[in-house]
Amino acid sequence: MVRNLRLIGDTVTYASLMASPTATLRKHLSAPGLIATLRQQFSQISDHRRAASIRYSLPDTLCAALAMFQFKFPSLLRFDEACHQDDVRMGNLRRLYSLNEVASDTQMRSILDPVKPAELRKAFRAIHSSAQRGKVLEDFAIFDNQLLLSIDGTGLFSSTKVSCPHCGVKKHQSGETSFYHQLLAAAIVHPDQKTVLPLDFEPIVRSDGDTKNDCERNAGKRLLDALNQQYAKRSFIVLEDALAANGPHIQTLLDYAMSFIINIKPAGNATLFEHMHERCQSGNAVEAEEALDDGTRRGYRFAEDLPLNDSHSTVRVNMLEYWVVDKKGKTTNFSWITNLSINTENVHDIAQAARTRWAIENGVFNTLKNQGYEFEHNYGHGKQYLSSTLAGLMLLAFLTDQLQNHACALFKAARGRARVQKKMWETMRSIIELVDIPDWETLWTLIARPGDKKAMLTVVDSG
Repeated sequence: MVRNLRLIGDTVTYASLMASPTATLRKHLSAPGLIATLRQQFSQISDHRRAASIRYSLPDTLCAALAMFQFKFPSLLRFDEACHQDDVRMGNLRRLYSLNEVASDTQMRSILDPVKPAELRKAFRAIHSSAQRGKVLEDFAIFDNQLLLSIDGTGLFSSTKVSCPHCGVKKHQSGETSFYHQLLAAAIVHPDQKTVLPLDFEPIVRSDGDTKNDCERNAGKRLLDALNQQYAKRSFIVLEDALAANGPHIQTLLDYAMSFIINIKPAGNATLFEHMHERCQSGNAVEAEEALDDGTRRGYRFAEDLPLNDSHSTVRVNMLEYWVVDKKGKTTNFSWITNLSINTENVHDIAQAARTRWAIENGVFNTLKNQGYEFEHNYGHGKQYLSSTLAGLMLLAFLTDQLQNHACALFKAARGRARVQKKMWETMRSIIELVDIPDWETLWTLIARPGDKKAMLTVVDSG
């Protein structure tokens, strides 16, 4: 049976679909270019299965999982059903992702379970190299061509029934035991950009043979080491929460030539606040407040070359306290430490950069959890690395969406026409179910056509 795309009374040709809009694909920063880059990197990951027993290749399986996340299927089972019960969808996915065969949900879990999450790092690196060549990163440059890198952790998986040797374990007062996975992510952010670009991630899980839970601090050490190896020539300003305001971590940042702006709190950094108070009392701190045209006020005080604490007095930092008073008189206070030199000319820019740390929470984690990506859904737990590896593939899918929305005019046209993200994903899934799509340009064009020019489509089955 063949499914033909028809307009009321006339056949809709792909030429007519392409007549509008006039936006085009970016060669390397659109879906086909990004997927080709990822597939090339996937082909370099070692497959430990016996060659004679391999039916579904590892690159095919990784690309199929990527397709599941790019089309926002709510579960691996739903993706399996969509692929294997519908020839049109299977054909479309094969064309769009250059797939030979697609494994079932059970087979996909089995194939991907031994793949270590760290194997995906080169894929992230390759995509960011494309972004750099395409001059996307120039839009994120700040303070003499540096990049703000926000690092934060989030929950990934939690269950009282399902577990693996890599799970963290939590004993509750009720006597119940829960098992969990978390991850630490790093993303490039900018105060003036809505786009957020995931750069790397590190699972917060038990390593083989460990009896104690992993923690965010240990994961941070591993992540910084990986970032230093992968991006040694990049100039980062790392944005982190108060957990990172400790001597060993800051020394690691300095050893890797990474600048930092780190949130601090009086409860955890009492010595710093005491030194700042002493500087203010002696007149050796800079302080000012100003009223803005909108009726709000903002103020700051800063001092440089303070000892981090008594235990790490040789680690010297600059401290900035900042406050904003709204029209109703409510004051919001912020405090940070940094190795950037602070002066009256750049103090507001540094504060704005510091507050951009929240972009990883709002722009990455909340989007993944609430905008159709189903980040906290258990697509598969496995016995080895499956949960973390699938999370990494979802981050890669999110990264490709973010890059296209930033740099690909045709994707932006489609995204703008759909308006709501979830509507975009629903439309994508509907189209590949109904229509044979030759390429990504046709898919985005179908979605992007203006309402008054949108084809009134019906599917005509013919034997």
